[in-house]
Amino acid sequence: MIQNPDITGKKLLLLGGVQTASGLIDICHRNGAFLGVTDYNKGTYIKQIADEAFDVDAFDVDAVIRLCKEHNYSGVITQFVDRVLPLAADVAEGIGAYSPFTKEQIRMSADKSFFKKTCMEYGVPVPKLYEISSEDEIDADDSIEYPVLVKPVDSSSSRGLVVCRNAEELKEGLKIAKGASHSDRALVEAYLPYDEINVTYIAQDGDIQLAAIHDRYFNESQKGHMKVPDMYIYPSRYTKLYYETVNEKVINMLKGIGVKNGSLFMQAVVHDDKVYFYEAGMRLNGCKTFEILECENDYNTLEHLTYYCLTGSMGRHQDFDARFKKWYATWNVIGIPGRMCDKYVNLDALNSYPWIIKVGKSYAPGTKVREHTEGTLLQLVARIHLVADNKEQLFERIAKMHELFKVVDENGDSIILPGHDVEDLRKRIDYDL
Repeated sequence: MIQNPDITGKKLLLLGGVQTASGLIDICHRNGAFLGVTDYNKGTYIKQIADEAFDVDAFDVDAVIRLCKEHNYSGVITQFVDRVLPLAADVAEGIGAYSPFTKEQIRMSADKSFFKKTCMEYGVPVPKLYEISSEDEIDADDSIEYPVLVKPVDSSSSRGLVVCRNAEELKEGLKIAKGASHSDRALVEAYLPYDEINVTYIAQDGDIQLAAIHDRYFNESQKGHMKVPDMYIYPSRYTKLYYETVNEKVINMLKGIGVKNGSLFMQAVVHDDKVYFYEAGMRLNGCKTFEILECENDYNTLEHLTYYCLTGSMGRHQDFDARFKKWYATWNVIGIPGRMCDKYVNLDALNSYPWIIKVGKSYAPGTKVREHTEGTLLQLVARIHLVADNKEQLFERIAKMHELFKVVDENGDSIILPGHDVEDLRKRIDYDL
């Protein structure tokens, strides 16, 4: 069995100091390693807790390479931010270190059009794609079947997504999507408003395994905006269908593009017993499935990615099975844009329950939920994971979580939307482990 490599005394540089990656501090320290962080933002939370912090812009690859050499960094890592992934690959190459994915493989998450075309090449099903890039092409194309979904090819967190039900809406949607794109490009595809799943794959020395599948349940209270997922449930109701119909195709595609090591996710819609993939991320997902996997499998994916970036080894080999032995739920706590996040209420009481896996906060007390983020994941103020042994226990614990956890403004008023209706979950989760 491959053992976890010794990284004692090694220095790892985090590119892009997003708070989501703050768990790297504990991972490095318990392994005797040193964590530095660099980006152009000053005084961020993760810079305050890291062993060393720099203000070198991650997009200045040559400067970051010089920083690594001058300060003896053995490896570089980034997760959760698609735009930084290719930069980390360049820096790793420049210092003779390791990147989980090549720049070509990273295009799967950086360019939605490239992802869809790669899927089509390997027979992995995707929603119907329309080759439209301008208003003139909309008027000239009478084959468009509405509604359609238009989105930036290179954005994330649901920014710039617009559902269009006619040509005029599509013209406006194209402008919005391009405006949210870093490259002024948008993609138009069939809109499939059906059940959604998120799947996680982990590669270890060329062995690619499906590690998790969860169902995404959506908040219905923000009328006029794209729906935001407010609850994830593991395992998915579609686990058996997924294994039987598309899992081997996806693994064949990942092997075909040369994936050897790392963790990635894909999102899909399920309709009439068919799975349609619409997005991928060559990184850990923002819903932090790796924290669920640590509870289910005693395998911290972020820790094993740390090993890889420093040594070229993912560490001990793990066998995964998305047919989980226990139930898991993640509550995406949705904040109201523009409202002040003054205080998290009953946090100690919630954390006293052993079935709470993790409470992750996105906004520090005293900061506002970002303006104009309705219908995007940027309005999330927290994510909370829990575990249960059976379905009834799952529902009871979700209800208790909703009852206890509050986020209030300076006047003591709630700034979050209600959690997903437990009775709706009880009706829809009509399957067993």
